[in-house]
Amino acid sequence: VHACGDGVGSDEFLVMLKHLTEASSSPSRALVADSQRMDRAIARPFRYLWSNMWCLLRACQDFLAWVSICLTLFVVHSQIKLALLCHALTCCRCSERAGEVGCCSIMHWNMIAALVNLKTYTKERAREQQAVSAFLSKRRISATLCLRVRAHVDRARPERVTEDNADQIRRAAAELMIDLLEEMFVPPFSSHPFFVNLRGKHPHLVKELCQEALQPLLKAPDDVIFTAGEVCSKMYVIISGHVQYCATVPQRDAPPGSPPAIVKRTLRGGQWLSEAALWTGWVHRGELRAVTDSLLFALDAAGFARVISSHKSAHTYAAAYARKFVEGLNRGLQTDLVEALYMSEAGGCTEY
Repeated sequence: VHACGDGVGSDEFLVMLKHLTEASSSPSRALVADSQRMDRAIARPFRYLWSNMWCLLRACQDFLAWVSICLTLFVVHSQIKLALLCHALTCCRCSERAGEVGCCSIMHWNMIAALVNLKTYTKERAREQQAVSAFLSKRRISATLCLRVRAHVDRARPERVTEDNADQIRRAAAELMIDLLEEMFVPPFSSHPFFVNLRGKHPHLVKELCQEALQPLLKAPDDVIFTAGEVCSKMYVIISGHVQYCATVPQRDAPPGSPPAIVKRTLRGGQWLSEAALWTGWVHRGELRAVTDSLLFALDAAGFARVISSHKSAHTYAAAYARKFVEGLNRGLQTDLVEALYMSEAGGCTEY
């Protein structure tokens, strides 16, 4: 079953973990991640052992809790069966004549239903824990983050998600995604010149930006992410999967009567689009549709501006970058695919 949505629920979170595995395994990212992971392993050789110990301890706690529940239900079930047997021996005829169901029978049926529900619940929990454990152990995630991931999966189970805590769970999922990508050395915006420079000068500001303005989006094949003519307030970053962008736009400085330009492009993990929403008012020029199961991050323009404006030097750099970006945008073909195409012309804006 494919989970599709914006990050609420344990099923969707497990799908996101799968996408993170695919993102870190892409050839363009694997080499850098492996070298940095080797450096981390040499610097802290006991970190992974500590993480595995914590995971084993948590698994033992979950197993003991499951055993205690099963034993309790088994004892109660046995007592009810015994009481039901005694009740049947003493007043079987009266019950049959009256056509009534005794209290012991009702309790017995309820107990059987509870045992069936417990079995289904434990199977679902085991499936989730197996998927989470496989991801955490394979990616060598730190002990602290392992505990946070396991706690979130438990908290985000469907029966625990309500309207009151849905936003909080969604935000927690986004923060975990960012932290996991950082530990896997596949941070979002890892190829974007503006964010690369910003990270070098203000790493904590980038982390705050990701936590405050970034939202994960899960899309199934043929899902439409946006269409032409919609007001755009987000920049989209593809983490994994394939999406296709199609647009028909007029050619700049073309003779009258010239046919419009048809733009069609498939984007993969690590690429982005609709960056113009961060720097100017923008309306989508085309349609973006998922080709495969995909995980995207949407960077809210208002949240981006709020975080960047809180730091003077970062705001100055962003303003200079925005001017150069808009100048290039006004000279070229205006589509949502306009990226950092004009940074070679930005001069001093690439460093600050």
